[in-house]
Amino acid sequence: MMYDIITIGAGIAGSSFASKVSKFSKTLLIEAQDYDAGIPVRTNIFAEHNKPYIDDIYWNDEEIFPRPFLQLNYKSEQHDGLLSSKEFGPPLGKISKTEIFIEKLIDTFKDNGGITKFNEKIVRVNRHHDYVELINVKGEFYKTKLLVLATGSRGFELQKSLGFNTPDSYSGVYTNIWADENLLHDNFSFQYMFHFNPKISLNGPFFFNVGKERISTGYLGNKENPNELKDKLERILNNYQKIKPFIKGLKWDKKNFVTGDISKHPIKSFANDRVLILGEAAGLVTSFFYEGILCGLLSADVAVKTIQPLFEKASDYTRFELNKYDQEVKRILLDGYFRNGDACEYLFYSGESHSKTLWISYTDLLNNNKIVRKYVYEAHTVQDLSNYDTDRDRWVGEKLFGALPTLSKLTLWPKFLKAMMK
Repeated sequence: MMYDIITIGAGIAGSSFASKVSKFSKTLLIEAQDYDAGIPVRTNIFAEHNKPYIDDIYWNDEEIFPRPFLQLNYKSEQHDGLLSSKEFGPPLGKISKTEIFIEKLIDTFKDNGGITKFNEKIVRVNRHHDYVELINVKGEFYKTKLLVLATGSRGFELQKSLGFNTPDSYSGVYTNIWADENLLHDNFSFQYMFHFNPKISLNGPFFFNVGKERISTGYLGNKENPNELKDKLERILNNYQKIKPFIKGLKWDKKNFVTGDISKHPIKSFANDRVLILGEAAGLVTSFFYEGILCGLLSADVAVKTIQPLFEKASDYTRFELNKYDQEVKRILLDGYFRNGDACEYLFYSGESHSKTLWISYTDLLNNNKIVRKYVYEAHTVQDLSNYDTDRDRWVGEKLFGALPTLSKLTLWPKFLKAMMK
């Protein structure tokens, strides 16, 4: 059978893309995990800026999004850097039961006539002039006019075999903990915590995503092996005094700790003849905050809008035609919004002593400067990312530099100057 489109990967990017593109094309969705047995449980933060890329039927579904995102905590060792949406307006976004979201996207895909193949491993891809051929571990073949890779950090061998670069990849670990709603209410005033501590990782945060009757926690960014990652998370949960008030009464099982790679830093090109790359597989994850959901949803939406007119004219899906996808992702996302994350990565992931001082100063600034809080709030709620105001990020950077101790100013001013140029 020849498909119009085959998508490999049924995470946020792949399932969102498949549900939309299946409205007008014969589509196959392939996923290496056994989704028939169950989609992995995940509790995520969906900032309000995700809303333009999610159909209202899902965004307004309380089974998917049972809790508003009202307050965040950018926490340092000295400060709880709190921002409440109530100070400025509507919520910062929503908290998801992500597996339910993916399940409903896939249900829509099936209702549109889409076909799924779960627990299916593709080991080779051959690109021909007029179609792409996929081969699974059993030697079975699938053919398609267009291949879309949404494999996160799990399909790099296929990606490289098709001539694409791969993003930089880092390790992480997380777990979902089930908890009584009253306990969560007592322990947490916020729904999201981003805690940067160089002793945990020089490359990423320790986090809490507080959902309804459950919470996700873990850390990102190191190169430890899976057992080391799990051991370290267990030590943090057992011994780290800074988070003790939050986890009082919570119980976890190390057997439920999940490890995996997280990739960032966009690759050079996301399109080639008859192939597109979505989301994390393309490195579309913000470099400091590791925000990948927005990038997955946005890239899926842009891909559908690029493909539909090509489909209607029976395109050959050449690299030249698909290059519009590259251009739009870069225009909307990379040319503006990503600069903040790039600058923060350069500043904060810069060595243990400087990073600690910078993060403490930033969290203190967030508490004491209303304009800084307002700009962070608006970064979460902005609906038109293509017109994101990077001058505000520069202004916050200047205020952060001004809040540093004198000796740190002398040491760090060249880094700030370079960060402002990103």
